[in-house]
Amino acid sequence: MNWIWFGIRVLGLTSYLLLTLSVLGGILRGVPKKKFFLLQFHQQIGQIALLLGGLHGFLLLFDSYEPYSLVGLLVPFASTYEPVLSGFGTIGLYLLLIVILTSDFMKTSGRAAWKKAHYLAFPSWLLIWAHGLFMGSEGREEWALAMYGSTFLLVLLATIYMTAGRRKQKKPVDARSSY
Repeated sequence: MNWIWFGIRVLGLTSYLLLTLSVLGGILRGVPKKKFFLLQFHQQIGQIALLLGGLHGFLLLFDSYEPYSLVGLLVPFASTYEPVLSGFGTIGLYLLLIVILTSDFMKTSGRAAWKKAHYLAFPSWLLIWAHGLFMGSEGREEWALAMYGSTFLLVLLATIYMTAGRRKQKKPVDARSSY
């Protein structure tokens, strides 16, 4: 067995699943009675997902089947192998890094800047989702299609739930009722 290839797969899949859990924890952080737990879970799992995603990329430097160069790893779309999908993974990881760094420095950067940067978690997750689904060696396997499909559906439904809840909180005031 090629242990480098196995490590690349395991790290990529685990990073993606942890990122999905972190995104869901962030979306659902407003659930009463679980707010503190969800916040801690969301932050720590997101950081672990970033670390594992970075290790996934690092191991690609040593892959015997399709070795990446440092430039191919770090510069989006510069890879000789699947440049678009590789670029999706690179950009997704960079966006995740921005989200985590702005969270770590929220007090210095301000809540408004943090909140705007935090919404980058959605395109980050989506790019990493597409990278894994269409580039991963297991992407055509039934279990992988079920995993990517169900996680996409979960994030979509949680996002709809979140946005619907915010709309209810921000109902417009009828101008006639203020007189």
